[in-house]
Amino acid sequence: MNNRKELKKTMGVKDYFFLAFGIYGGAAWITTLGGWLKHGPIASILGFIICGLMLMPIGLVYGDLTSKMPVAGGEIAFAYKAFGPFIATMTGWFLALAYIIVCPYEAISVSLVIEYMFPSFKVLPLYTIRGYTIYLPSLIVGISLSLLFIYLNYKGVKFTKIFQNIVSTTIIILVIVFLILSIYKGSINNIKPYFVPDENNFISIFKVLSMAPFFLAGFDAIPLAAEEAKDNRSIKKIGAIIILAIAVGVLFYCTTTLATSLINPWQKTVSSSMPTLYAFTSAFGSKFKNLVMSCAILGLLSTWNGCFFAGTRILFAMGRGGLLPSKLGKLHPKYNTPYLAALFTGFVSILGPFIGKSGLIPAVNIGALAFVITWLSISLSAIKLEKENLFVKRIATFVCLFILSIILIPYFPSSLSWPTEWVLLGVWIVIGISMYFFILNKDGKMTKEEQAYQILGKYNR
Repeated sequence: MNNRKELKKTMGVKDYFFLAFGIYGGAAWITTLGGWLKHGPIASILGFIICGLMLMPIGLVYGDLTSKMPVAGGEIAFAYKAFGPFIATMTGWFLALAYIIVCPYEAISVSLVIEYMFPSFKVLPLYTIRGYTIYLPSLIVGISLSLLFIYLNYKGVKFTKIFQNIVSTTIIILVIVFLILSIYKGSINNIKPYFVPDENNFISIFKVLSMAPFFLAGFDAIPLAAEEAKDNRSIKKIGAIIILAIAVGVLFYCTTTLATSLINPWQKTVSSSMPTLYAFTSAFGSKFKNLVMSCAILGLLSTWNGCFFAGTRILFAMGRGGLLPSKLGKLHPKYNTPYLAALFTGFVSILGPFIGKSGLIPAVNIGALAFVITWLSISLSAIKLEKENLFVKRIATFVCLFILSIILIPYFPSSLSWPTEWVLLGVWIVIGISMYFFILNKDGKMTKEEQAYQILGKYNR
């Protein structure tokens, strides 16, 4: 068998937590908070709390499997050991879609926020795609930041995790400041009415619940980097970190929702394209604008960095295991990083500013579906691999099926739109199946024994 290339072991407990927090603690609470706040502040808070409770069994399953098989691309390894190479390939294929497609979207979003902060950036228009104009300064910003993340991931996880830790810590501090200011300046009367007056309270909560899982995704990035744990203590703590990440995610969104609702009447806030910015500038004046927008940029960068890191691990694990072209599984001779995977992810990121926001929204919605499909695959893998704690594993499976149903059943708030998103989903599935049966499975360069060793390492038994 060929030698199995392994990533450097540098990730500690704190690094795993900030990896997950950085992904879900992005700028959604600034740019898209109106999507759930329009159903009422209490409905929003209850929706996220219920969602967090629903995700706990999935987190327990992830933690249990990861502590027993701490390898790069954990979800791929779990599916491989339970169901073999085809399910592992499709699991990794959907997970790659979920994480990598976020990178070009973040590149676009950063440019949009900068254009909002500095209208002078909206000069030198190049072309228009479906009503979205591409400006040269914004294009340069998107490309430059993409190159920055390529550099960070090319050089090594040390630089990536330092960046993530600093940015995530800054976001947490700023959110605490926002909450304190909202309590000081705000009023409980701004939260009333607690629910939308002309909508059933249960329906309001359900509508928030249907979208909340997509904002809490990020804990599933931890298993992707499990192989890089610097000691056994970090591996043993991974399960607790995953649960903590989900809990803090719920607290984060509840806090930001409450702060925004206290500071300004929420029914006025939701009509703005950037609700949090509108609420705080209404209360404190335009001088507060740059602080909120700076926090938005930091959030976008943390999500981008976390998804970039996760995406490279998915490609590396699949390349090393023969589920994608083997070149993606190569490590840099000096930095010991999956540099070709980083270059590919960076290339996808750079495409974002050229395409524009309108062309990527359908792909991002499909990415949300991809997360849930991956969670379902891992829950079923856990049932197949071990008969212990079946109750928790079955609950996790039921939760995944429930979330999946509200995405696939038409007319739900978060269902895929016809025909664009359904066609794109079908194309992605066909490409994945075709790749497995007509390209990778015909390669013949890796035996089953070699493949199992490359994917599972010493846990191949």
